[in-house]
Amino acid sequence: MANFFASSSLPDAQVVVIGMPLDRTSSYIPGTRFGPAVARLGTANIESFSPYLRRDVSAVRVFDAGDLEFTFEEPAAPEALIRKNTAATYRAGKKQLAIGGEHSITPFIIADLSQRFPDLCVLQFDAHSDLRDEFLGEPNSHATAMKRVLDYIPRENLFQLGIRSFSHPDELGLSNLFPFEVLAPIATVREKIGSRPLYITLDIDVLDTGVMPEVQTPQPGGCSYSELVRALAGLQGRNIIGADLVEFCPRNHTATAAAATVAELIRELILLLSIETKV
Repeated sequence: MANFFASSSLPDAQVVVIGMPLDRTSSYIPGTRFGPAVARLGTANIESFSPYLRRDVSAVRVFDAGDLEFTFEEPAAPEALIRKNTAATYRAGKKQLAIGGEHSITPFIIADLSQRFPDLCVLQFDAHSDLRDEFLGEPNSHATAMKRVLDYIPRENLFQLGIRSFSHPDELGLSNLFPFEVLAPIATVREKIGSRPLYITLDIDVLDTGVMPEVQTPQPGGCSYSELVRALAGLQGRNIIGADLVEFCPRNHTATAAAATVAELIRELILLLSIETKV
Protein backbone atom coordinates (compact mmCIF):
# COMPACT_ATOMS: atom_id res chain seq x y z
CA MET A 1 0.00 0.00 0.00
CA ALA A 2 3.01 2.31 -0.20
CA ASN A 3 3.20 5.25 -2.58
CA PHE A 4 -0.24 6.71 -1.83
CA PHE A 5 -2.00 3.37 -2.43
CA ALA A 6 -0.89 3.59 -6.05
CA SER A 7 -1.86 0.57 -8.12
CA SER A 8 -2.30 1.89 -11.65
CA SER A 9 -0.41 3.16 -14.64
CA LEU A 10 -1.04 6.74 -15.70
CA PRO A 11 -3.16 5.90 -18.78
CA ASP A 12 -5.55 3.77 -16.71
CA ALA A 13 -5.67 5.95 -13.58
CA GLN A 14 -8.78 7.61 -12.17
CA VAL A 15 -6.86 9.68 -9.62
CA VAL A 16 -3.35 11.07 -10.02
CA VAL A 17 -1.53 11.85 -6.78
CA ILE A 18 1.37 14.27 -7.16
CA GLY A 19 3.71 15.79 -4.63
CA MET A 20 4.15 19.55 -4.79
CA PRO A 21 6.91 20.16 -2.22
CA LEU A 22 6.97 23.94 -2.50
CA ASP A 23 8.53 25.48 0.63
CA ARG A 24 9.34 29.01 -0.48
CA THR A 25 7.46 31.31 1.91
CA SER A 26 7.29 29.29 5.13
CA SER A 27 7.31 31.91 7.88
CA TYR A 28 7.50 29.92 11.12
CA ILE A 29 8.71 26.31 10.81
CA PRO A 30 10.21 25.42 7.43
CA GLY A 31 10.13 21.87 6.10
CA THR A 32 6.87 21.39 4.19
CA ARG A 33 8.98 20.36 1.20
CA PHE A 34 9.46 17.04 3.00
CA GLY A 35 5.71 16.51 3.42
CA PRO A 36 4.99 14.39 0.32
CA ALA A 37 7.88 11.98 0.93
CA VAL A 38 7.07 11.39 4.60
CA ALA A 39 3.35 11.08 3.86
CA ARG A 40 4.21 8.24 1.49
CA LEU A 41 5.88 6.42 4.39
CA GLY A 42 2.66 6.72 6.36
CA THR A 43 0.64 4.78 3.81
CA ALA A 44 2.46 1.58 4.84
CA ASN A 45 0.61 1.75 8.18
CA ILE A 46 -2.91 2.37 6.86
CA GLU A 47 -5.48 -0.22 5.80
CA SER A 48 -6.94 0.24 2.34
CA PHE A 49 -10.52 0.02 3.64
CA SER A 50 -12.15 3.17 4.99
CA PRO A 51 -14.73 2.58 7.75
CA TYR A 52 -15.87 6.20 7.32
CA LEU A 53 -16.78 5.94 3.64
CA ARG A 54 -17.15 2.14 3.68
CA ARG A 55 -15.07 1.83 0.56
CA ASP A 56 -11.71 0.32 -0.27
CA VAL A 57 -9.02 2.41 -1.92
CA SER A 58 -7.62 -0.72 -3.58
CA ALA A 59 -10.64 -0.58 -5.90
CA VAL A 60 -9.57 2.88 -7.14
CA ARG A 61 -7.07 3.18 -9.97
CA VAL A 62 -4.44 5.47 -8.44
CA PHE A 63 -1.22 6.65 -10.05
CA ASP A 64 1.57 8.24 -8.01
CA ALA A 65 3.23 10.79 -10.29
CA GLY A 66 6.08 11.48 -7.89
CA ASP A 67 7.06 15.03 -6.95
CA LEU A 68 7.36 18.16 -9.02
CA GLU A 69 10.92 19.48 -9.12
CA PHE A 70 10.74 23.21 -8.49
CA THR A 71 13.29 25.66 -9.76
CA PHE A 72 13.57 29.33 -8.93
CA GLU A 73 15.26 30.94 -11.92
CA GLU A 74 12.39 33.41 -11.89
CA PRO A 75 9.62 34.11 -9.34
CA ALA A 76 6.85 32.67 -11.52
CA ALA A 77 8.62 29.35 -12.21
CA PRO A 78 6.77 27.30 -9.50
CA GLU A 79 3.39 28.67 -10.62
CA ALA A 80 4.12 27.84 -14.25
CA LEU A 81 5.14 24.27 -13.39
CA ILE A 82 2.06 23.65 -11.21
CA ARG A 83 -0.30 25.04 -13.82
CA LYS A 84 1.36 23.05 -16.60
CA ASN A 85 1.11 19.76 -14.72
CA THR A 86 -2.44 20.39 -13.54
CA ALA A 87 -3.53 21.16 -17.09
CA ALA A 88 -1.93 17.97 -18.38
CA THR A 89 -3.67 15.85 -15.75
CA TYR A 90 -7.14 17.20 -16.52
CA ARG A 91 -6.64 17.15 -20.29
CA ALA A 92 -6.01 13.42 -19.85
CA GLY A 93 -9.36 13.03 -18.10
CA LYS A 94 -7.94 12.36 -14.62
CA LYS A 95 -8.62 13.89 -11.22
CA GLN A 96 -5.70 15.28 -9.22
CA LEU A 97 -4.81 15.04 -5.55
CA ALA A 98 -1.85 17.33 -4.78
CA ILE A 99 0.24 16.84 -1.64
CA GLY A 100 2.15 19.90 -0.42
CA GLY A 101 4.20 21.72 0.35
CA GLU A 102 2.93 25.07 1.52
CA HIS A 103 -0.58 26.36 0.90
CA SER A 104 0.52 28.70 -1.88
CA ILE A 105 0.22 25.76 -4.32
CA THR A 106 -3.59 25.95 -4.18
CA PRO A 107 -4.24 29.18 -6.13
CA PHE A 108 -1.87 28.02 -8.87
CA ILE A 109 -4.03 24.90 -9.25
CA ILE A 110 -7.26 26.89 -9.11
CA ALA A 111 -5.95 29.24 -11.80
CA ASP A 112 -6.24 26.34 -14.24
CA LEU A 113 -9.30 24.56 -12.84
CA SER A 114 -11.44 27.71 -12.68
CA GLN A 115 -11.16 27.89 -16.47
CA ARG A 116 -12.13 24.24 -16.93
CA PHE A 117 -15.03 24.07 -14.48
CA PRO A 118 -17.60 26.90 -14.64
CA ASP A 119 -18.94 28.00 -11.25
CA LEU A 120 -16.16 26.17 -9.42
CA CYS A 121 -16.47 26.10 -5.61
CA VAL A 122 -13.53 25.78 -3.21
CA LEU A 123 -13.89 24.30 0.27
CA GLN A 124 -11.04 25.14 2.64
CA PHE A 125 -10.33 23.29 5.89
CA ASP A 126 -7.78 25.41 7.75
CA ALA A 127 -6.77 27.08 11.01
CA HIS A 128 -6.00 30.33 9.17
CA SER A 129 -8.16 32.46 6.92
CA ASP A 130 -5.24 33.04 4.48
CA LEU A 131 -6.93 36.23 3.28
CA ARG A 132 -4.01 38.67 3.49
CA ASP A 133 -3.28 40.45 0.23
CA GLU A 134 0.43 40.13 0.94
CA PHE A 135 2.62 38.81 3.72
CA LEU A 136 6.15 40.08 4.32
CA GLY A 137 5.91 41.79 0.94
CA GLU A 138 4.99 38.59 -0.91
CA PRO A 139 1.59 38.34 -2.66
CA ASN A 140 1.96 34.60 -3.37
CA SER A 141 2.45 33.32 0.16
CA HIS A 142 1.05 30.56 2.34
CA ALA A 143 -0.71 33.38 4.23
CA THR A 144 -2.39 34.78 1.09
CA ALA A 145 -3.57 31.51 -0.45
CA MET A 146 -7.33 32.14 -0.29
CA LYS A 147 -6.96 35.79 -1.25
CA ARG A 148 -5.26 34.59 -4.44
CA VAL A 149 -7.96 31.93 -4.95
CA LEU A 150 -10.44 34.81 -4.94
CA ASP A 151 -8.62 36.18 -7.98
CA TYR A 152 -10.28 33.30 -9.86
CA ILE A 153 -13.62 32.58 -8.15
CA PRO A 154 -16.26 34.82 -6.51
CA ARG A 155 -16.39 35.15 -2.72
CA GLU A 156 -19.70 33.27 -2.54
CA ASN A 157 -18.00 30.20 -4.05
CA LEU A 158 -15.37 29.98 -1.30
CA PHE A 159 -16.30 28.05 1.85
CA GLN A 160 -13.93 28.26 4.84
CA LEU A 161 -14.23 25.81 7.74
CA GLY A 162 -12.35 25.54 11.03
CA ILE A 163 -10.84 29.03 10.84
CA ARG A 164 -9.53 30.32 14.16
CA SER A 165 -6.77 32.74 13.12
CA PHE A 166 -7.76 35.98 11.38
CA SER A 167 -5.75 38.85 9.92
CA HIS A 168 -8.64 41.32 10.40
CA PRO A 169 -11.77 41.26 12.62
CA ASP A 170 -14.05 41.92 9.63
CA GLU A 171 -13.26 38.41 8.37
CA LEU A 172 -15.49 37.02 11.11
CA GLY A 173 -18.52 38.41 9.27
CA LEU A 174 -17.70 37.06 5.83
CA SER A 175 -20.21 34.85 4.04
CA ASN A 176 -19.47 31.13 4.03
CA LEU A 177 -16.76 31.47 6.69
CA PHE A 178 -17.41 29.16 9.65
CA PRO A 179 -15.11 29.90 12.61
CA PHE A 180 -13.80 26.98 14.67
CA GLU A 181 -16.23 24.36 13.33
CA VAL A 182 -15.65 21.76 10.62
CA LEU A 183 -18.39 19.16 11.13
CA ALA A 184 -21.44 21.23 12.13
CA PRO A 185 -21.49 23.35 8.93
CA ILE A 186 -21.17 20.43 6.49
CA ALA A 187 -24.89 19.98 5.85
CA THR A 188 -25.24 23.70 5.10
CA VAL A 189 -22.17 23.74 2.87
CA ARG A 190 -23.31 20.61 1.07
CA GLU A 191 -26.70 22.17 0.32
CA LYS A 192 -25.21 25.47 -0.86
CA ILE A 193 -22.75 23.80 -3.23
CA GLY A 194 -25.33 21.45 -4.72
CA SER A 195 -24.17 19.93 -7.99
CA ARG A 196 -21.52 22.55 -8.73
CA PRO A 197 -17.91 21.37 -9.19
CA LEU A 198 -16.06 21.32 -5.87
CA TYR A 199 -12.35 21.52 -5.05
CA ILE A 200 -11.22 20.62 -1.51
CA THR A 201 -8.11 22.18 0.00
CA LEU A 202 -7.15 20.63 3.33
CA ASP A 203 -4.55 22.47 5.38
CA ILE A 204 -3.57 19.89 7.97
CA ASP A 205 -3.21 22.59 10.64
CA VAL A 206 -7.01 22.64 10.88
CA LEU A 207 -6.45 19.80 13.34
CA ASP A 208 -5.68 20.68 16.92
CA THR A 209 -1.96 20.95 17.67
CA GLY A 210 -2.28 18.09 20.14
CA VAL A 211 -3.45 15.86 17.30
CA MET A 212 -1.16 17.20 14.57
CA PRO A 213 1.81 19.19 15.88
CA GLU A 214 3.87 18.66 12.71
CA VAL A 215 2.67 21.67 10.75
CA GLN A 216 4.33 24.86 9.52
CA THR A 217 2.21 27.32 11.54
CA PRO A 218 0.63 25.52 14.53
CA GLN A 219 -2.52 27.13 15.91
CA PRO A 220 -4.11 25.90 19.18
CA GLY A 221 -7.81 25.18 19.47
CA GLY A 222 -8.39 23.06 16.39
CA CYS A 223 -10.76 20.22 15.61
CA SER A 224 -10.35 16.55 16.46
CA TYR A 225 -9.42 13.95 13.87
CA SER A 226 -12.86 12.38 14.21
CA GLU A 227 -14.57 15.70 13.43
CA LEU A 228 -12.43 16.26 10.36
CA VAL A 229 -12.75 12.81 8.85
CA ARG A 230 -16.51 12.77 9.46
CA ALA A 231 -16.79 16.19 7.81
CA LEU A 232 -14.98 14.82 4.77
CA ALA A 233 -17.28 11.79 4.71
CA GLY A 234 -20.24 14.17 4.70
CA LEU A 235 -19.14 15.44 1.30
CA GLN A 236 -19.38 12.12 -0.50
CA GLY A 237 -21.58 12.26 -3.57
CA ARG A 238 -20.82 15.91 -4.31
CA ASN A 239 -19.15 16.77 -7.62
CA ILE A 240 -15.59 16.74 -6.25
CA ILE A 241 -13.18 17.41 -9.11
CA GLY A 242 -9.86 17.78 -7.26
CA ALA A 243 -8.19 18.22 -3.90
CA ASP A 244 -4.98 19.01 -2.10
CA LEU A 245 -3.52 18.39 1.34
CA VAL A 246 -0.97 20.98 2.44
CA GLU A 247 1.26 22.26 5.26
CA PHE A 248 2.36 18.87 6.63
CA CYS A 249 5.78 19.74 8.05
CA PRO A 250 7.46 16.57 9.33
CA ARG A 251 10.04 17.00 12.08
CA ASN A 252 12.05 13.99 10.87
CA HIS A 253 12.12 11.73 7.86
CA THR A 254 10.92 8.44 9.29
CA ALA A 255 7.52 6.81 9.65
CA THR A 256 5.63 8.52 12.49
CA ALA A 257 2.13 8.85 13.92
CA ALA A 258 1.79 12.17 12.06
CA ALA A 259 2.71 10.51 8.77
CA ALA A 260 0.07 7.84 9.36
CA THR A 261 -2.54 10.50 10.16
CA VAL A 262 -1.79 12.35 6.93
CA ALA A 263 -1.79 9.09 4.97
CA GLU A 264 -5.25 8.13 6.20
CA LEU A 265 -6.61 11.53 5.16
CA ILE A 266 -5.02 10.98 1.76
CA ARG A 267 -6.93 7.70 1.54
CA GLU A 268 -10.18 9.51 2.32
CA LEU A 269 -9.52 12.19 -0.31
CA ILE A 270 -8.71 9.60 -2.97
CA LEU A 271 -11.97 7.82 -2.21
CA LEU A 272 -13.98 11.05 -2.31
CA LEU A 273 -12.52 11.84 -5.73
CA SER A 274 -13.53 8.41 -7.00
CA ILE A 275 -17.12 8.31 -5.75
CA GLU A 276 -19.79 8.90 -8.37
CA THR A 277 -21.62 12.20 -8.02
CA LYS A 278 -25.11 11.88 -6.55
CA VAL A 279 -26.94 15.19 -6.15
